[in-house]
Amino acid sequence: MHVATKCSANANVEKGSKGVVANRRNPAKSCRTNNALRAVRVDRQCASEGRPDELHRRGGSGVATFLATCVASATLLGAPLDASAVVGGKGNASTPLSGLDLSNQDLRNNDYTKSVLKQTKFDGSNLTGVSFFACFAKGATFQGANLSLADLEQGDFEGANFTNAVLEGAFVNAANFTGIELEGSDWTDVVLRKDVYQQLCAVASGTNPTTGVDTRDSLSCG
Repeated sequence: MHVATKCSANANVEKGSKGVVANRRNPAKSCRTNNALRAVRVDRQCASEGRPDELHRRGGSGVATFLATCVASATLLGAPLDASAVVGGKGNASTPLSGLDLSNQDLRNNDYTKSVLKQTKFDGSNLTGVSFFACFAKGATFQGANLSLADLEQGDFEGANFTNAVLEGAFVNAANFTGIELEGSDWTDVVLRKDVYQQLCAVASGTNPTTGVDTRDSLSCG
C-alpha cells in the first residue's frame, strides 16, 4: 500500500460553494416534497404493521421510479435541477443520474452509493465526505471539486476528469482510475495500491489551485 503525505503545512482545503436556494417554481422541488410525503406514508404503514424494515424493500423501486419521473419533468420544463431531489441513496443503482449537471453545488449531504453516474458533472461542487461507494461514474467530471474524505471505494471512474480536484484523505480501495485526467489534483493522505500509485504517477502533473500542492508531491511520486 502507498500513502501520499502532506507536502505543504499551509495547504488548506476550500470548503466549497454555498448551497443552492430552491426555486419556488422549480418542479424538481415539488417532486422532492411529494416524494418525502410518500415515504412518510409508507413508513407509517410499515411501522403500524410491525414491519419497519419493509420500507426499503417496498419503497425502494417506487422511489427510484418517482425520482425518474421528477427528473424527466424538470428537464423537459427547462427548470434548474435541485441536486437534493436526485440523491442516489444506498441500493438505488437504477436512479437515473447519468449525464446530469450537478456542478457548483454543496452536495455534502448526498449519498451516491451504487448510483449510475455516467458522464455526470460535479465540477466545482463540495463533495466532502460523500459516498460514491461502488458507483458507476465512467466519464464523470469532478474538475475543481472538493472530494476530501470522500468514499470512492470500488467505484468505476474510468475516463473521469479530476483536474484540479482535491481528494485529500479520500478512500479509494479497489476503485478503477483507468484513463483518468488528474492534472492539478491533490491526493494528499490517499492510500493507494502500488499498481494504482504507479498508474497515477505516470501521468501526474500540475499544481492544485486551491491547496497549492503539487500533484506529484501529493502522490509522493519519485
